[in-house]
Order: sequence, then C-alpha cells, then structure tokens
Amino acid sequence: MSEARSAWQEMSRKSSPNARARYNLAVGRLFDHLRCNSINWERKAKELGTVLDRSRTLGTGLTLEDLDALVPASEVSLKGIGARHLDPGIGLPVVGWKSSPGLDSRRFEFAPPTGIPLNLTALLDFSTKQPTWKFLYGGRAPTLKVGRRSENIAIDWSAPAALYWRMSDLDDLDLLKVFLPTRFTDHAGLFFATPYREEKIPIVFTHGLKSSPGTYKTMYNDLVGKKWFRDRYQVLFFSYPTGIAWPYNAAEFRRQLRRAREFAASKGSLTNWNKMVMVGHSMGGVISRASLVDPGERFYDASYRTPLEDLNVSAATRQAIENARLYQPLQAPSRAIFMAAPHRGSPLADRKLVTWVSSIIRLPKTLTIDLATATLDEISKAIQQGGQTRPPLTSIGTLSPGYKPYAALADSPYRRGLTYHSVIGDQGKGGGTNSSDGVVPYWSSHLSGAKSEVIVPCGHSLVSHPETIKEVSRILKLHLKER
Repeated sequence: MSEARSAWQEMSRKSSPNARARYNLAVGRLFDHLRCNSINWERKAKELGTVLDRSRTLGTGLTLEDLDALVPASEVSLKGIGARHLDPGIGLPVVGWKSSPGLDSRRFEFAPPTGIPLNLTALLDFSTKQPTWKFLYGGRAPTLKVGRRSENIAIDWSAPAALYWRMSDLDDLDLLKVFLPTRFTDHAGLFFATPYREEKIPIVFTHGLKSSPGTYKTMYNDLVGKKWFRDRYQVLFFSYPTGIAWPYNAAEFRRQLRRAREFAASKGSLTNWNKMVMVGHSMGGVISRASLVDPGERFYDASYRTPLEDLNVSAATRQAIENARLYQPLQAPSRAIFMAAPHRGSPLADRKLVTWVSSIIRLPKTLTIDLATATLDEISKAIQQGGQTRPPLTSIGTLSPGYKPYAALADSPYRRGLTYHSVIGDQGKGGGTNSSDGVVPYWSSHLSGAKSEVIVPCGHSLVSHPETIKEVSRILKLHLKER
C-alpha cells in the first residue's frame, strides 16, 4: 500500500515510467488480496484500508456482486486468437465475467450466449481520504486524474474476447449443431460483442456450415487491436444451427436484423446503423447475400409450382414459406464481404458419402420463421407439389449445385446502393478460374459485379489467414472514407 501511494504521489508531480511501473505492480498485488475469496467486496476492501467507488457501476450497470469472476487480463490465455493488444498506462487490466441466465430465464436482448465479458481496469485512487478502488470500463474512460496531471489507463483489448471464447461452448458444438440443430437453438441469434453505441458502424459476422462465431476469433482480435476500428466500428455475430437449410436460416437472419434495427432506433439515430457492413464466410456468405437481393417471386418459383394461397398447408406454414421465399431485402447494410461463399453450391454435396451424412441430420419437427411456426412435414409436402420428390431441407442437401434456389439467387438483383467484395481461397490445384479452396470451387465463389476480388493461398478455412484479415481491414478503411 505504501509503495502504491508513493508511486501515485510521484506521478502526480511529473511523468515517470518508473513510478508507473511501481504503481502497477503494487496495485496488482493489492488486487490479488481484494479478490481472494471475494464474497463480500466491501468487507475485503475495508480489510485493506480501502473503499469501493460505486458511482461508476463498472460502466455497464453491473456491480461487482453481479460478476461471477474477475481476473487479471494477463491470466487469460490467448491461445488460438493471435497476439495480445495492449494500451500502456496505469492500472491493472482485468476481465469481469457475467454468466447468462439459464434456459428458463430470458437472456438480455442481443447479449452473447453463455455470458458477457467486461473489459475493465482496476485502479487505486489516492486522491481521496481513503484509497478508493475504481473499475473503469475499457475505452469509456481512457485517462484518470493523478493530482493535476492526467495519466492514460492501461487497457487489454484481447483478453475479454479470449475469455469469452474459453467460457463459451460454441466451438465445442460445431458438429452437433449440424446433426442435432434443434438442441442448440439457445445459442442461436444475433448478439453484440460489446454494448451498443449509436456513434459506431455495425459490422455483422456470419459463420458457415459446421462452424460458429468462433471462426472469427483471430480476425476479431486483430481488428479490435486497432484504434481506428474500435473508434468507428462495433461487432455483431449471427449464430445459427447449421444443419438447417440456408433459406430458413436466412429468414431468421433477416428477422433478427430487423429486430436489432428497431433496438438501434430506440437508442437514437440510425445514420451509422445504415452504414452497416456484412461479412459472411462459406454458407454465411450465402445467407448474407440472400438477404441483400430482391428475389421477387424467383425463390418461390424455384421450389413451388402452386400459388402460395392454394398450398394445402396450415396458415402458419404458409406464412413461414412466404417469409423464407417472398420477402424484401434488408435495407441497412451498404457493403458486404463474401468469403469462400458457395454462391452456386459445392460439388462435394453430391458425393455419396456426403449425401449419406446429410440423411442422418436430425431436423426439428417445426421451424420458427419470422414468428410463424412451420411444420417441416408440411413444407416437404408443399415442395413436392412442385415436382421435387426428395426436397432437401438440411444444410448439406441445400449445398448441391442442383439446388434450385441457387439459380434464383443468381437471377435476383442486389438491393440498390450495395457494394460487395469477394475473398476466395485457392489451394493451388489448378489456379485461376480452375482453382478451388478444397470445398468451394472458384466458379462458385466468383461474383462478376464485385468491387474487388482477392484470392488467398489457403483452403476453405481462410478466415484466420493473414491475407484475409489484411483485405478485410483494407475494405473497412475504404468504407470509412467512402461513407
């Protein structure tokens, strides 16, 4: 305590890297005492001769008692996500963890599944009568008054997301989300990586088949380590059960984004919301693209030969079919980035083994699409009325190049004002127009109207490749200039 106070007094007189290092080391040791068996934070602070600053409530409305864990950022492993990004300064970067409520309780709207990581910095303020613990929310309060001087706050930008991926089981369930999609609907939905800010542009990441939002963890860590990105962008992730056919996941994608738009409108202006950027990998690229074109009746006609009103199905299923096939494109995104997206399907889906794998996927009996509960059996029968004897309703089945909605997707015009880019993988087998990423061939990923197209020397899992991250960064900087 004496060492921390002495260093504080020295920093109040002049800038001193040595004093800052002494202060940070002392505060780190004191924090270890504060959090040890921390059931009663007030009592622990009193035992140290300190008090807690309750005025800021962690910058989020949560209190220390609300947290399930509070750990030094340096103790959080960054394995699998890349380099640690730090802003030097005073204080101890820590990460708070608030678990999401159980399935019997409603999760906070657009909050991440599993729990919420909080980017905090612990400081001990000696300008008050008793030394006061302050927990400042990363980025909201970048400086602290030390005497008459201001000192920058130390912030760890990597640890919160790294803790989330460790605490989340999304990455562990990728295959099960394909074969048993109905069991993981609690992990489905749209969520903000950080609390919503009206002044920032949203960027929506959508993963692919046999995947989860965790596919973007390396790219996300790289982006949040850059000040220009943190100052201007905020990230949303869309998670979905990947065993279900992409037209129905695309319908849920549109529903969630329309809900999020209403949420943003309730917080203020939609100026930056309308500058949204979408990033979709693999099937996520198809889901994104299908939500940005104006299909008219093309998607409906690709599977049905009977007028919608004449289908022999329930009213709820008819409404669900309309939401999935006869819809208006999303208006918010002004730019999209498609990565290794099978815009015309993948030949792998037609192989016998893959067809067998598709047959063992256990689909739910019903689907909720835009609040209409559809019976899958009725959807199958309705498609059969159009002449398809074995309608594909699984994700793998709808990856076949022969799946009719791909032709409808190709014929549907993009929404006005949209700019889009392509990032394509090449394993080096063939090169050029004959190349492939091992799953999706170039002829399926290529889009003639793209503003840019970059071919990355990588397989289908190209999201974490340095050249992919570099290209996405370039496009996002360009977006700031052009918008």
